[in-house]
Amino acid sequence: MKRTWEYVLSIIGVSIAAIFLIVTIISAVYLNSIDLKEMVDNSLMTDSQEFSSSEIDMSVKFFMGLLWAGIISLFIALAGGLIAIFLLKGGKAKGAGILLIITGILTIFHVWPLIFFIIPGIMCLVRKPKETVEVIE
Repeated sequence: MKRTWEYVLSIIGVSIAAIFLIVTIISAVYLNSIDLKEMVDNSLMTDSQEFSSSEIDMSVKFFMGLLWAGIISLFIALAGGLIAIFLLKGGKAKGAGILLIITGILTIFHVWPLIFFIIPGIMCLVRKPKETVEVIE
């Protein structure tokens, strides 16, 4: 059975995950190169709100942790999507569908790769091959 739509949607999902991964890595490198804590301190000093240094440090570390969790999630999405594409090409639609759904769930930080992995994963599991009927004369 031709699984063109599953294949195309998986390629789109892998491409979007790759683009997001590149942008997220560039953002993480940039934010590590500047002194983010000092920048936040300076911007909060101009406001009238009072924040302690430990609160600012904790929030910056939390943000950087989320950024690195997103990077790890995108690496998993990229690997899982590529493996699923090769499984689809090999004719193993059920295995590819399960892998695409698991990969989609693991990319919870990014909505677009999630959509482009869950939909073809469901399509791989739901669509059944057409059975040919033999006519006996």
